[in-house]
Amino acid sequence: MLKRIQNLFIIPNYPLFMICMLLQGMAISISAPFLAVYFTTTLGVSVGTFGVFTAVTLICGIWISSLIAKRSDTGLDRKQILVICTLFNAIAFAGYLVIQNFYVLFVYMTVFTAMGAPGMPQLFASAREAVDRSQSADHAFANSTLRSMFSLGFITGPLLGSFLIAHTGFKGIFAGTTAIFIMIAILLFCFIQQSPARLKSKDQLSLHHITLHKNIEILIPFSVLALLYTSHWMNNLNISLFIIHNLKGDTSDVALVSSICAILEIPLMLMLGVLAAKYSNRLLVFSGALTGVIYYLLVLMSTEMWQLFVGQLLLAFFVAVISAIGISYMQDLLPSLPGYASTLYSNATTIGRLAGSLMGGLTAQWMGYRNSYWVCLALVVCCLGLLAISKKLEFGQSDVLQERNHSL
Repeated sequence: MLKRIQNLFIIPNYPLFMICMLLQGMAISISAPFLAVYFTTTLGVSVGTFGVFTAVTLICGIWISSLIAKRSDTGLDRKQILVICTLFNAIAFAGYLVIQNFYVLFVYMTVFTAMGAPGMPQLFASAREAVDRSQSADHAFANSTLRSMFSLGFITGPLLGSFLIAHTGFKGIFAGTTAIFIMIAILLFCFIQQSPARLKSKDQLSLHHITLHKNIEILIPFSVLALLYTSHWMNNLNISLFIIHNLKGDTSDVALVSSICAILEIPLMLMLGVLAAKYSNRLLVFSGALTGVIYYLLVLMSTEMWQLFVGQLLLAFFVAVISAIGISYMQDLLPSLPGYASTLYSNATTIGRLAGSLMGGLTAQWMGYRNSYWVCLALVVCCLGLLAISKKLEFGQSDVLQERNHSL
């Protein structure tokens, strides 16, 4: 594995992408855990209103990302997109420092976070192009390593956020997030090596007209990822309350459960990158979904905290699969459209987060925290069925999609 990691560092731009992904994870996670508290205490809005704010900004981000996606594959300068989107993210978080009116902030954040949303999928797309130009076939391992850097940043970010909020208040975390996004933009602008100019061939222009709802080969994996993320986000929303109310645990148990899963995710992502060289991404996603089934059954039957502690190994594998392999799952279907494929993955995860947040709250309210996991289980079983249907679509590139692309 060390040799494979060393090989990644000799790919032009790839070490820079790893640093930027680490910083991206830190930037987001510095303020994310404290946003609900800020909105409900400082701005004085309800939790429901904050939920609407989150939903609207995410949906607008999906729309802008989709507009940029295919255009980035057929001529737009990806370096410029990355720098501009990162600066928009910096401008967005800077708004928290000066805008105290919720409605003005709502409009401001909706515009600027949407404009910054394409940054993450375009970073994955740029990394994919860098690996392609190096003539390396280690795409899944490269994606897993890149995604693990984001996770590492997401683990360390809340620690920095806690320090900043303790010493400087909310302005400190927003200023810190803004500063990190500016740092990323400077790194990308100064150090990214410009890729060779790409000519828009007839085939590429034809691929530009591929649409999600008209291609079952793309729609199935997109739906699978969205459903898996929905179940994962429902678990994220309810697990702490399940521990406290059903298993009679305390906040230290909640923290320990979260820490075990987060620590295990990174080595599992790297391991999955190695396994992806031997097994298809579809098979790995299937194994992740199957692990999710076992985890949700364990939660449904659990009566003691130790059972949930053990279950974090299953959950970590499940999360590692949908986070690290999921991006390769989409990119390998559309190797000529890395920007569009990466955006499809990003949009699937965003839809999953939205649906999971809504369903998690509603099912917990109507069915109770334990019984809400029956819905999680049903979603993952549905994914297993969809993956079984798509068994013949082995991810390198399916024969059906390849034939269709040549006929366009």
